[in-house]
Amino acid sequence: MAQTKLAAALALLALASCKTSSPPAGQAGAPEGKSPAAAARVPAQATAPAPAVPGIDPAILDATVKPCDDFYRYACGGWMARTPIPPDRSRWNRSFSVIEESNLVRLREIAEADAAGKVDPADRYGAKVGAYYAACMDEAGIEARGVEHLQAAWAHIDAAADVPALAVQVARLHAHGVSAFFSIGSEQDAKDATQVIGVVEQGGLSLPDRDYYLKDDPKSAAIQQSYREHLARMLVLAGEDGPRAGCEAEAVYALERSLAESHWTRVEQRDPKRVYNRVDLVGLERAAPRFPWKDYLRDLGYPDLTAFNATTPRALTRLDEVLAKTPPATIRAYLRWKVLAAASTARALPRRFFDERFAFSSKNFTGAKEPVARWKGCVRATDEALGEALGQAFVRRYFGADGKVKSQELVAGVEAAMGKDLDGLAWMDGPTRGRAREKLAKVANKVGYPDRWRDYDALTLDRSSYFASVLAARAFEQHRQLAKIGKPLDRNEWEMSPPTVNAYYDGSMNEMAFPAGILQPPMYARGAPEAVNYGAIGVVVGHELTHGFDDQGRQYDAVGNLTDWWTPSVSAEFDRRVSCVADQFSGYTAVDEVKLNGRLTLGENIADLGGVKLSHAAYAASRKGKPPEAPVAGFSPEQAFFLGFAQAWCESTRPEQARMYAAVDPHSPGRWRVNGPLSNLPEFAKAFSCPAGSAMVRPPEKRCEVW
Repeated sequence: MAQTKLAAALALLALASCKTSSPPAGQAGAPEGKSPAAAARVPAQATAPAPAVPGIDPAILDATVKPCDDFYRYACGGWMARTPIPPDRSRWNRSFSVIEESNLVRLREIAEADAAGKVDPADRYGAKVGAYYAACMDEAGIEARGVEHLQAAWAHIDAAADVPALAVQVARLHAHGVSAFFSIGSEQDAKDATQVIGVVEQGGLSLPDRDYYLKDDPKSAAIQQSYREHLARMLVLAGEDGPRAGCEAEAVYALERSLAESHWTRVEQRDPKRVYNRVDLVGLERAAPRFPWKDYLRDLGYPDLTAFNATTPRALTRLDEVLAKTPPATIRAYLRWKVLAAASTARALPRRFFDERFAFSSKNFTGAKEPVARWKGCVRATDEALGEALGQAFVRRYFGADGKVKSQELVAGVEAAMGKDLDGLAWMDGPTRGRAREKLAKVANKVGYPDRWRDYDALTLDRSSYFASVLAARAFEQHRQLAKIGKPLDRNEWEMSPPTVNAYYDGSMNEMAFPAGILQPPMYARGAPEAVNYGAIGVVVGHELTHGFDDQGRQYDAVGNLTDWWTPSVSAEFDRRVSCVADQFSGYTAVDEVKLNGRLTLGENIADLGGVKLSHAAYAASRKGKPPEAPVAGFSPEQAFFLGFAQAWCESTRPEQARMYAAVDPHSPGRWRVNGPLSNLPEFAKAFSCPAGSAMVRPPEKRCEVW
């Protein structure tokens, strides 16, 4: 409570000497023509990067390192020594990054053709894809318009004099996907996976995590100061005078810090039971009575919503305290900042805003040397807004129905390996094993692209205004999410667009998804040795499947309900086994003096360990009855499997990014995603004849094994 009073007092003090009037609409703190940096840039010609060798690339090994001492450096050391991180990147990965760059070039070709009116008749929404991409690429129009749209949005906020009026503005922001104070959306009811309810989650921060506000070490203090200065500079760029901008920056920071105090840590949020707090509308009103929930929901456009999951109850309590103690002028400043931050991040404002945000982010979080090219940002934005429209052309050109069939065969093989694994687990009793087998049998697999494409008919875009198009796309998506509440569950829906270079497992749906974007060389190459494909994409499949049985996923049953289906003794043994994994990874260094948080990365580490084991077993099963595969680049098929796995994770990361990832990313760095699991696998030690006592061979008493 002492911290709460301090934060509220700071917010009040910070605005005590600030003028409360807004600058005239259209007034800005810098000329609205192109910045010198923008004028000097010439768009580079886009060429797809050369794909990595689909197989084992002996040229990227480091032969000075023994595989049993540090397998990651042995497999990737040559690549790391000769492959600089591109200046616009904070991390570069041999497979994921290369595939993403290649996909960006392919998607650019599609988007530019659509923007030029050369729409493929097979693309129902090609014109909308073209309009969105063209609006994003219209730098001259964005510069000429300046802060016109921003000032119009601010005018609505500045007209709000009290909490009820400010709640209307919060609703307006939330309706357009801008998080302020908290976020609202939809999700399956964790205790009844057939139902979709509303979800109210902690939110409203601008720094990457609560701890960036709360830690008081020198580096954290420097970031906090840098953020306040950045916030003030952004306000000046938007037209506010220096003294007022400084006052508002301090006030906004103090308000966000107060919100951060109420947020749960990322480790706490990993507990599905902890973040399930079903309430009705009365429950929300009881938690934060000063916030006019009924008026808010009405202005959001959903006055009849009554069922919610309040993931972090104490964040609602803090919302009520903030409303009680914070002057309306501070709240207005905060809401204005949220609009400004969202618009500048989307590159919907003049270049000077993006340059300032890039400078702040690069210095404190990413270490990137130059910003991402505009066309890349616009391709990514178009994919985010119209992913299943842009994705249809991508799938037709670069994946196809045959790609889906081949990928499904590999997925089935890994699932069969999981079934055999379950049958052989000595630590699992009969009743729990039966329920685990039932869950495995009901895992739904989404491969490549949706069976039914998303409808974008209701999305109206303004080709002449990227600011307006961004808001329209966000409003469309927010409406799509909120409209699910109370409706039948759509099990066809995907959480990622087809071109995405990623994959996921969803516990409430009990499903895995592997978009066409990741099913590309070198992660997956038709015609590559099976050992390599199983080592690369096969491990990804095993990884996602294991998520269904990691420390989070295991809490959901076969139909996606959050329920305890484990007998007490088996549950206790599972906890003991995953504690081994948490302790192992907590001993690894992320960067400099920063250690990994083994509890934050626990689920991903369990999945990595299970993924390698399952895919290796699936590969062995796939070769039964067949002649052995030929050696790959001089390596036996067994060795090629593990090299295919390791070389998929070759990466380099800038120290600023590595430090941030250690705080917020549930994944371990590439080195530990390789060495951590493999040091627990006797199959790896056998493949490379690693003697006991080697760095890559954990002694039996320290070996971690879950699945």
